[in-house]
Amino acid sequence: MKKSYVSYDTLVDYNKIVDSYRLVVKNTEHKEKLFKYNLFLSSNLVSIYNSLKDFKYHHDKYNIFLIKDPKYRVIMSEKLNDKIVNQMVSEYILKPALEPRLIDSNVATRTSMGSSYAFNLCKKYINNLKRENKEIYVLKFDIKKYFYNIDHDVLLDRLDKIFVDKRIILLLKDIIYSSNMSYVNKEIDRIINRELKKDLSINHKDELKRVPRYNYHKGLAIGNVTSQILAIFYLNRIDHLIKEKLGCKYYIRYMDGATV
Repeated sequence: MKKSYVSYDTLVDYNKIVDSYRLVVKNTEHKEKLFKYNLFLSSNLVSIYNSLKDFKYHHDKYNIFLIKDPKYRVIMSEKLNDKIVNQMVSEYILKPALEPRLIDSNVATRTSMGSSYAFNLCKKYINNLKRENKEIYVLKFDIKKYFYNIDHDVLLDRLDKIFVDKRIILLLKDIIYSSNMSYVNKEIDRIINRELKKDLSINHKDELKRVPRYNYHKGLAIGNVTSQILAIFYLNRIDHLIKEKLGCKYYIRYMDGATV
């Protein structure tokens, strides 16, 4: 496997911290939190710089809440310092190292790809098969509770084989392990129980009771930008197996779901 020689020191760059802050601001809906952060903006950004330079950065606690779109989901919202660091790690560490390893039909959360790209790719595949006068069989599958079942040790072992600079692995480990903290499941329990006290239909109550919890050393935080790229990378070996060893020409993966 080709190694990545990107250095941890890539992150110790104040200009990159500022650029990442600007990207985070565009996607931050909590304006009051942003206003308070901006009151001490320079101090906050310098704090990020120093924590990375001195290798003292540690992921803080999440703000955990429920959304319904259309089904209930737990979202783990980071504090702004953590969002900025996650943005930097994704942009300057993970994407350059991992994206070249992905197949072209692994389309979720990638630049210039996404659902519309997947739809057009699927149409192209079907048209190709029709021209070949072949019967068309479609297999569609989805991994249940995918984000909650990603194994930390398996993921980190694969990353460790890629990154030469082991300081990057220690930083990634800190981010990935952030779902291990005991308060996470306690907070999920609290917000679920609070929601169950409302006047809800039986179906909604049953749906709430099925919201998963995090097992130790399993699962990525739903909401982290790093979680997205790590999740599409996690099944990369299966993608290459299906495409290259099994010789399946027409295959599309969208995060944890796939169509063959």
